[in-house]
Amino acid sequence: MMKQIRASVPAKAILFGEHFVVYGKRALATAINRRLMVVVSNRAGRGYHVKIDNIPTFGLQMVLGHEHRMAYPYKDFDNASKSIAYVRKAIEYLETEYGIGGQGVEIEISSEIPLAAGLGSSAATCVATIAALKHYFSLDSDLEGIREDAHSVEKAVQGNASPVDTAISTYGGYVQIERAKVRRLQLPELDLIIGTIGCIPLSMGINKSSEFSLKTKKIVEEVKVRKESFETVFKYIFDAADELTAHALRAMERGDFAMLGALMNINHGLLDAIGVVPRRLSELVKQSQELGALGAKVTGAGGLDNMGGVGSVLVLPGEAGDRIKVAMEVAGALVKGAKTGEAGLKIERIG
Repeated sequence: MMKQIRASVPAKAILFGEHFVVYGKRALATAINRRLMVVVSNRAGRGYHVKIDNIPTFGLQMVLGHEHRMAYPYKDFDNASKSIAYVRKAIEYLETEYGIGGQGVEIEISSEIPLAAGLGSSAATCVATIAALKHYFSLDSDLEGIREDAHSVEKAVQGNASPVDTAISTYGGYVQIERAKVRRLQLPELDLIIGTIGCIPLSMGINKSSEFSLKTKKIVEEVKVRKESFETVFKYIFDAADELTAHALRAMERGDFAMLGALMNINHGLLDAIGVVPRRLSELVKQSQELGALGAKVTGAGGLDNMGGVGSVLVLPGEAGDRIKVAMEVAGALVKGAKTGEAGLKIERIG
C-alpha cells in the first residue's frame, strides 16, 4: 500500500539583522507567500531516491544510501550530490540520531523559492525534508523538535548558520531571534516587492551549481574573516545593527511604515559595510530608493560579485510600487510581490 507524507513550508525574508544574528545580535524575519514542498513515499528496494522538480537542478535524480551510489543525468555522483547537500545531510542526520532507514524511500521536492536568492531555500529544504521523514517513520515530530533538527542540519552544511531561517520555515508568521532564542511575534502584514538577480540557469554545469548551492556558507565565512581583521570597527557595526532591529520592531508595532523604511535603508548600508552587497543588488536598491520606495535593502545572505551578484532585494514600496517593478524588470531582475506573515509548516498524510 502506498504511504505518502507531504510537508510544505514558506520562504522567508529577513527584514533586519541578517549576518549580525550569527553573532548573537537581534534579527526580525517573516514568512512570505512562496512555498517549498516535500513528498515522501515508499518505493521498492532500499535507499533514498530523490527527485527535484522546478528548481535550478531541474530533473536531477539520484539514489542515496550505503548500497546505492548512482546519479543521473550526471556521471559524477559526489559533485551531483553536493547540489542537494541539505537533503543528503538531513538523511544522514536522521539515520544517526533516530536510526531511520532500512527500506526504500522516495523523496520528491518542488519549490516556488528561487535557489541561492536569500529567501531561505536551504532552510526550507531542511525543515520540509526533516518533517516529512520524521512523520513517515512515525517519530516524535513536534514543531520545536523539527526546528532544532533542521537547524542542526543547516549548521552541519554551512558551518555557522543562524536559527532565523529554520524558525521561519517551521513557525511562519514573524519571529525575532536574539542569542539563538526564538520569539514568535504578532505584527501587521506588509506588502513588499522582491527583486531577485542571478538565479542559477538551467545551462549551468554541475560544478558551478554545486558551488552556488553552498553560497551562504561561502559568504558567512568571508564575513567572519573580515570581522576578525577589523574587530573593533565591526563591533560598532554589529551593535548598530542590533539597535536597528529594536527600533524596527517598535516602528512595526506602531504602524509607522515611513520609519520602518528609513531603518531598512540604514540596515542596507551596514550590510554593504561588511561586504555582502554586490554591485547588481546595490543598483536595484539605489534605483528603488530613488523611485520613491519607503525603504529597500538586501535580504538574506546577500551575494558576491565573483559569484554573479546572486541574491535578492526587499523593497517597501509605498506608493511607488508600479514604477519600481517596471524598473527592476528592465534591469533584469525577477520581480514578485510578496505578503508577509505566511503560515508555517503544514504536514498531511496523502496516502
